[in-house]
Formats: sequence, structure tokens, C-alpha cells
Amino acid sequence: MASSAEALDYIVVGGGLSGCVVAARLHEAHPSLSIALLEAGPDESHNPAVLSPVLYPTLHGTPLQYSYESIPQPQLGGRKIPNWGGRLLSGGSAVNYGAWTRGHYADFDLWSKEVGDPRWSYKGLLPYFKKSEHWHDDNGDASQHGFSGPIHTSSGGRDYALREPVKQALLSTGLEYNPDLNSGDPNGVARLVENWHNASRQHAAICYDLHGVHVKTDTVVQRIVFEGKKAIGVELVDGQRLTASKEIILSCGALRTPQVLMLSGIGIKSGLDKHNIKQVAELPVGQNLHDHGSVNIVWKLKNPDKGYAFGSPAFNKPEYANGNPMDWMATAAVPDKDLHKAATADGTELKPSPRTDFEVTVMYAVTAAAPIEMAPMDGTHITTGVLCMSPTSRGTLKLASDKATDNAIVDPRYFASEHDRSVIRAGMRLALKAMESTAMQEYVDGETPPPGMPRISSASSDKELDARVESTSWSWFHPAGTASMGKVVDSKCRVYNVDGLRIVDASIMPLSITAHLQAPMYAIAESAADLIAQAA
Repeated sequence: MASSAEALDYIVVGGGLSGCVVAARLHEAHPSLSIALLEAGPDESHNPAVLSPVLYPTLHGTPLQYSYESIPQPQLGGRKIPNWGGRLLSGGSAVNYGAWTRGHYADFDLWSKEVGDPRWSYKGLLPYFKKSEHWHDDNGDASQHGFSGPIHTSSGGRDYALREPVKQALLSTGLEYNPDLNSGDPNGVARLVENWHNASRQHAAICYDLHGVHVKTDTVVQRIVFEGKKAIGVELVDGQRLTASKEIILSCGALRTPQVLMLSGIGIKSGLDKHNIKQVAELPVGQNLHDHGSVNIVWKLKNPDKGYAFGSPAFNKPEYANGNPMDWMATAAVPDKDLHKAATADGTELKPSPRTDFEVTVMYAVTAAAPIEMAPMDGTHITTGVLCMSPTSRGTLKLASDKATDNAIVDPRYFASEHDRSVIRAGMRLALKAMESTAMQEYVDGETPPPGMPRISSASSDKELDARVESTSWSWFHPAGTASMGKVVDSKCRVYNVDGLRIVDASIMPLSITAHLQAPMYAIAESAADLIAQAA
């Protein structure tokens, strides 16, 4: 990777998933241009903990991740909810759990309608989903999947003992089998798809060719430098300045990009004034924060010595180290009549059908990332994870100081809306019904509730389920929306009211995408890279 001694045409701030894609594709399209990619963290592309499908949970709380903590959430008993983001080259793609899901086509179609640009519809993004993807199944649907992209996917190949019982349990709830959750309609029970390949992580910096890009790691940007309303460069925390003759692209992620914008004078004036920052443009930066809140339910196994779960000495087949210890994803919508009631209570409108509202996973382990330790990681328990995928709660991100090295103040407002509480209750009830089903009676002894709390069941009241949400819910680390398209950027990712500045990362998502965000972000970044290359 080249050093940046020469004059620059483009500066990409943030060497995460989106930044790597944009820098690599822009250089591919215009190899004569000088492009710098600036990353606050180190290059750990070949760190075994980064590459391993079983070691990635050990990265939580290390310098390779930003460790965020929300302000106390009154609707969650005053708890502070943690969140993490990648602080290394490749960003979140180097530290995430590897799930590969696109979400529902209706999410993208609604996005497209909101911003008035078909580029962001599912049909408009489909070429970019395919461009980024090397689909694992040679017999897959060529109208939906790519077979020569940089990101290899995988599915199956690990003969877990609970695979068929869990499938039957999920189907017993009334869901149908879905042969491809990445076809634009994820609803139903589908095989888990990941981007682990040959037991190794497929992260952005090793899958996209950065040779010829000036990659600068351990480089923290303090602010964007403007000449009038034109972005001309960046200032680093050490005072050094780098200039770009064409454009600056911000790709720092949903919890960092708005911070850089506000430190640069782009944001709500009252918030900037608190830190004596001169305003360049009045835009609702840091608003519209949305994330996928979740609840984990832990189940005690009968006969754990048979090797049903991670931690048991008998859970030892070599292929188990090739990906997450799970087989299935169950995805569904809540009935309209239930969410109409919630929308009335919230004073909002119900997102039209078809749609996805929640996801249920069954992991053959105690989830390593959890707010409290519910059970030992010794092979005696498994976990159902329930995610609210269509949140209407919206939070904020504000500056804590005028220093780029300080975390911003994050207020996600998880489960603040009746819609979100209705969705998570529906997902919990489906997970509970599945684990109570005949298919699991031979394997599951019952729920192990959090310390000091009663067990819950599919017959539990709303109040009882709400109590569990209040005491144990937290993030699934999918923050987005804090520099939304249509509010902060236009449909070509250009920041309103200034020149020479674009944003390409999850902060531009105007609404919640019902997916684990890396697959959508690869497509979004590929599309944005095309836009930038065409204008170069």
C-alpha cells in the first residue's frame, strides 16, 4: 500500500467497510487519481482474533473496538447500553459476527420513495448486491446473486446435533421454510448465511484491492477543513493538514461520522455553540439514530454431555470452528392488527406490508455478548436471540466535547415506542413457542432466567415480557441513520449546503433496514463508489 507524499485528489475518512470499498473501486476506475484512506485504528488484517470464526468475541472491550455506552435509558430501568464499533482497518467488517443478510426488498423501495431516487430501491441496488458477492451455491438464483464478487459467502457444512430439531421447532410456530433469505424476502425459516470462507473472515481490506491507495492507519481526523463552503481537506488531531483537490468522503460509521461533521461545523447550531464551534451549515446531524434492539433467552439442555452446545467436550467436530454455532434464522412480520394498535398509541403510521419486523436465532452457546451473565459457557445451555428489526424509536448523538478522541453522547432510546415493544414481544413469543414445542422436548429442560427474575413462557403477559425487555435488552450493534439521506445528504450522498463532501456509511440510511448491516452496506458502498467515479 502506497504512502501519501503527493498531492491528493480524494480523501476517504474512515477505513471501515464503506471506506475500503469506495477507495478501492475509485482507484480501480481511475488509477491515475491520488486517493488517501485514513483510518483511526491499526491494520490488523491478519490478526488471528480478527480472522477466526471463534475468537472474534474476544475483541470486545479491546483497543480494536470503539467502546460506546449510552446515557441512562429510562424506559430500560435507567440502564446504560453498550455498543461497539470497529477501530481498525476494515472497521465493523473485521469484528462483526459474520451474518450475511440483505433485508426485505420493501425497506429499500421505501427508502427510494422517500428520497425520490430509484437507485436506492431493491431493484436499483440489486446489481451492487451481486457485484459485491461471491455466492456459495453454484446453483443459486443468478437473477439474485453474484458469483464473482470479492466477498465469499458460506452456509451449512457443519453437522450440528440440534440442526433438525431446531428447524422443526421453528416451523412448528407457523412459519414456512424459505430456501433463500437473501432473495429480497427473508421471511420464514432459512439457513444461516455468513461471510466466513475456508474458516476465515472475509473483511473489506483483504477482499477489496487497496494497492495503489494511500492507506494511513493510526490517523485520527479532528475535522473537515472548509474554504468558505467548499471542503478542501482534513485536519488531524496532531494539527497536520491534508488537502484534496476533488472531494472528501466521510465513512466513519453511524456513531463517528456525525461527530466529525459537528466538529467541522455542520450540525444544529445550539449544539455547536456549546463547544464554541463555528457553524458552516445547519443540518440535522446526529438525529434519527436507529438500531436493532434485542433480547436473549437462555435455555438449559437435557443431556448436555452429548455435545449439543459450545463448551461441551463433545462439541468438538473440526468443522464447528468454521462459523457461528447456529443453523437457522427465523424472520417474520407482526400482524397488521397488532401494529395498528401500537401505531395509534405512538401517533405514527404503520409501515405497509409486506415487511419484516423481527428475527429469531438459535445459537448453540450462551451468547458471549450479553448485558449480564445468564449461564456458564460450558455446553449446558443454548440461546435464542430476538431482534427488533423494524424499530420506530429514534435516538440522538451529540458532542461530548470538541475533541475527536472523545466518544459522543449516545441516546438510542431503545424500545421507547409501543411499536418496538409490540415487535419484540411477538418475536419473544415465537421463540418461546419454538423452544416449548414437541420438537425440542427431548433436548431442552426449560428456560434459565436472569438472576432474580421469574421464568417467562409463550403464555406470559405483555407486562411480564416488558419486564424482561426492560431488564435485559440491549443492542445488536447495527446503529444507522445519523446523517440521513434526504435530511443531511442528497441521493448522490453529497452533504447539503456545502461542496466537495459526501458521506458513505450506515449513517445515511433514512430508515431501518431489516438486516445485519454488512451485506446492505457493501451494496450501498458499491453504488456510491459508482456515483463518485462517474463524477470524477
